Amino acid sequence: MTKFGIQVSMSQCRRAKKYALNLVEGSLVEHYGVKQGWTECCRRIIELDGCFLKGVCEGELFCVIGRDVNGKIYHIAWAVVSVEIKQNWKWFLELLIDDLNLNLGNGFSLMSDQHKGLIEAVKELFPYVDHRQCARHICQNLQKRSTGAIYHTLFRRASKATTEHALKVVMKEIKTLNPYAHQYLIEKDPKTWPRAFFQAGRCCDAVENGFSESFYDVIVDARKKPIITMLEELRLYMMDKMHYQVLPSGLNQFELRGATDAYEVDLERKTCSCRLWQLNGYGCAHYVAIISYLNRDVEAYVDNMFSTTTFKKAYNYKISLMNGSDMWLETNYTPPLPPISRRTLGMPTTNRKKATTENTGTHMVSKAGKKIRCSICKEIGHNKTTCPQRRPQKLNVKKQKKQKVCVKQNTGQGSTSEPQQH
Repeated sequence: MTKFGIQVSMSQCRRAKKYALNLVEGSLVEHYGVKQGWTECCRRIIELDGCFLKGVCEGELFCVIGRDVNGKIYHIAWAVVSVEIKQNWKWFLELLIDDLNLNLGNGFSLMSDQHKGLIEAVKELFPYVDHRQCARHICQNLQKRSTGAIYHTLFRRASKATTEHALKVVMKEIKTLNPYAHQYLIEKDPKTWPRAFFQAGRCCDAVENGFSESFYDVIVDARKKPIITMLEELRLYMMDKMHYQVLPSGLNQFELRGATDAYEVDLERKTCSCRLWQLNGYGCAHYVAIISYLNRDVEAYVDNMFSTTTFKKAYNYKISLMNGSDMWLETNYTPPLPPISRRTLGMPTTNRKKATTENTGTHMVSKAGKKIRCSICKEIGHNKTTCPQRRPQKLNVKKQKKQKVCVKQNTGQGSTSEPQQH
């Protein structure tokens, strides 16, 4: 290309851009040269290493992502390894065990995309962990093998079934529709992806690992940078994500500022500009941050509607006891008559009248891309009307019908005279 009368090639532009980035951010060799010093500095700040994310910065980026009590993303730890293999997963999980005192994984749940090295490492180090598979990954692979929206719908029903009976009903439907799809789900170990087999007491019914995908989108630009720059951007992002700045303004009035937003909180009136506190009565994350900043009791700002005193008031009254009809007292009042029945036009309705917004028709699923399976020979590509195994039987039936018609025509003339002898 030509700029200011000077011929400049694309390769020269790329080399110039690379040279400028090396001047600003440093080369990869320089980053790994100071990596040990950066690591020792970080060890004094945080001791957590953790779970799983794939990166492009000269290796693989593992990341631990959890959920807080509000169901939001909570970043725990991250680490860079050379390649995603079993030995690196073991090293990663051993650090996680030491930092979080996970022992053998009893009482914890882990969800992943079931990498082979990860599965083996978890079996060795976390024999009692509730290891779940991401239902979204399984559904995507299922739709590659069996096209059609019906498979997505049935699999979602199966993954969210909370009892074994409900799961068996949906799996039977899938098997009737496509035995190959049913066999694929059986091979994926149905005790690792439906809610029916999730261990109780974990307070998490998630069936897919969507948090990791949203985290991938956030760090797309950071993954393209050298290792120290990438790790520093991740550290600063985690700090901004977890930190709120509290600015007092008068008595019990505060402004809470995050990375990109700000909210007004009034503790005396129990209001927040996000309106969640006014709607639910027990507060939002913004007022909790201010209460923690003031070192006060969070429960003192919860509405009385959620107190045990209010709960007991609701059940303070009881229904009066009553004897059977044989012990009822006799009265001198004239017995009342039932109301006069009104007969309306047409047949009486027994079903509930549906609203205009309710779906009254049946939902038709498109069969575009669906493979037709014969119900006679179980082969793909034709149905029972064009099945080659059915055609000989159909021809024999047609011949038998023709013979019966011919016999009826010969014998059914209605004549009672004997045939003449020639």
